[in-house]
Amino acid sequence: MGRRKSYDREEVLEKAMRLFWAKGFEGTHLGELVEVTGVNRFGLYSEFDGKEGLFKEALELYLKGTREAYQGALAKAPLGLDNIRGYFRSIEFCSDYHGCFMINTLTEKNIVSPDAFDEAKKMMAEIEGLFLDNLTAAQDNGEVAPGLPLAALAKMLVAADSGISIYGIISAKEADKDDIVDQLLRLFDAR
Repeated sequence: MGRRKSYDREEVLEKAMRLFWAKGFEGTHLGELVEVTGVNRFGLYSEFDGKEGLFKEALELYLKGTREAYQGALAKAPLGLDNIRGYFRSIEFCSDYHGCFMINTLTEKNIVSPDAFDEAKKMMAEIEGLFLDNLTAAQDNGEVAPGLPLAALAKMLVAADSGISIYGIISAKEADKDDIVDQLLRLFDAR
């Protein structure tokens, strides 16, 4: 008869997610995962297929929460610039800010598994699509000047989102972030 698990799987994933988020895949060592999660090496390998499997599942947990957050901000009616502004305002900097786990994963493209990279990349494409939906609605209701290249603007917003995430590591001041967002949206606001 096998031993009973003495840990909560979701709690282990949450703890691992926070460590990977703070240190990245490459910067996180198996010994640290053992210490932080309280699960021995054998347990991490048998339950999660080791560090790589644990990383992938921790990223999936993060992406699930992130998907709910961005859909809540960018998919609500009415679509338009207010949704985009609200999305960026919902990014919360703090003194212990580590950026966005999704963006951090994308920056480790040649280190993380192709599956983990693809999942993060797929989510960025979803966000870009929602930016485009909001920009299209904003142009239709006169918030954005006619004739602007909306697909390119949606890509620019994705690039800005990534940059803001990284900027928060350098300067975790909400006022700085809000100023950046205001100036960014002012570039194509027709009001």
